[in-house]
Amino acid sequence: FANVEVRQLPDDEIAGFDRIHFGQDWGYALDPLHWVKLHYDATRETIYIFDEFRAHKMQNKELAKALLDGKRMAATDLLIADSAEPKSIADMNEYGVRTIGAEKGADSVRYSIRWLQNRAKIVIDPARCPYTMQEFTGYEYEQTKDGEFISKYPDRNNHAIDAVRYALNLVWRQRGK
Repeated sequence: FANVEVRQLPDDEIAGFDRIHFGQDWGYALDPLHWVKLHYDATRETIYIFDEFRAHKMQNKELAKALLDGKRMAATDLLIADSAEPKSIADMNEYGVRTIGAEKGADSVRYSIRWLQNRAKIVIDPARCPYTMQEFTGYEYEQTKDGEFISKYPDRNNHAIDAVRYALNLVWRQRGK
């Protein structure tokens, strides 16, 4: 991601954000669950990532409590999560976090990553979102054994990236609009 800008986002700037999106990539033991909160400024094509939550071996009930009690989300906010876990989505709704599964389809991973790469900027607050910063600044195309890049996106160390893709699922799926 050549469009990443790492900088502290002051509270007064965050207070002005009005298009807040929430995304969740599920995980449990080996892979972490990763949740993000961001603002998308469509006019400037800039994504501001300013909150994250990451955990291992956390039950859905504990996650919902952490998000709601920690004031990261309100009951009226919409969380878009990986649709691969319908039971977890149902659990989150039962526990008071309004959650839907991201719509996926043929080529959606490639399309959504390219969409993110083509935004003017992805601004990440390093103090508030260290894991997200680490993933976005370290993510690269797959390489051959000779070190040549190929146009394939690796499916590892991308939990924050997936959470951002899910958070903006309703935006990037409006292809051509």
